Amino acid sequence: MKTSRRKIVLKALPLILALSSLASQAETINLGAMLKESVKKALQKNPDASETAAAGSTSTTLTPGTYDATTQEFERSLTIRPDGKFDLEIMQKGKAGNLRSGTGSGQLVFNNGQWRYADGACKMTVTATPPALQVHVESCAGSIGDVPVDGRYLLQDKKTTSTQTAAPAPSAPKNKQLATQLNCQKLDFSDKGIASLLGKATKLPQSEIWEHDVVVPGGYTFGDIPIQSVNLSEADGGFLAVFVDGDAAAVKSAIKHTRLKGDSTLVALQKVGDANSYAFAGKRPGQLYVFCRGKSAQYGYD
Repeated sequence: MKTSRRKIVLKALPLILALSSLASQAETINLGAMLKESVKKALQKNPDASETAAAGSTSTTLTPGTYDATTQEFERSLTIRPDGKFDLEIMQKGKAGNLRSGTGSGQLVFNNGQWRYADGACKMTVTATPPALQVHVESCAGSIGDVPVDGRYLLQDKKTTSTQTAAPAPSAPKNKQLATQLNCQKLDFSDKGIASLLGKATKLPQSEIWEHDVVVPGGYTFGDIPIQSVNLSEADGGFLAVFVDGDAAAVKSAIKHTRLKGDSTLVALQKVGDANSYAFAGKRPGQLYVFCRGKSAQYGYD
């Protein structure tokens, strides 16, 4: 028994010596100071890390300023403050009279890569697409007004005078296949088609792609007209509704120029609320969209 204990002690001796050495070194090493120094160096290598750690503050990631999305029919401006609060103003152009207008204000909250605002049924989503913001609203006619809010709002230079410089071209689409199908070309409703491509581009599950109004990332256009959002539906064999930020003449021209020779996809300009139109939640009557239906859906087979 004594021999067995002696063998155990001899085997444990190196470990005992190592622990003793560490204990003596610990007296001269300030572990807390070492940890603080490591964090300091890490933050110096990535100066944005300290800002990222400050959860709940949108001012560190959303550029304050005035954004403009004026169209031929409406003057539209969105002001973002450093604390994440916003002011939205929309006014219809024309002579004084029965002109439509709308206003809104509130606090944007950062969540899952987007800034969101909610006031009862009204929901507003703001997606950063520098140097612009992609704005999308749902059920806001009662709180903001019966005006078109959705669109791409471009950040205005504080030094810009009345002579406006041309807006920079939108960034190139990230996925050529998705860009093609958003132009109603080679429309594919299969499992690996447009629904899958939209899911990857927006990072949304398929349950939130079908039968939902989906905000498209910046850079995607129908022809040269910015796309606000799309609605992918399985109704009547499947169709794609592309909501664009342009007037009827511009959209008709885009449809003509984007038509692909030999492609049997049906493409037409429609208005929400028309007799041959579908109903879309949160879309005002008269809002323009491009209706796209594949060959199989037209003839009623898969």
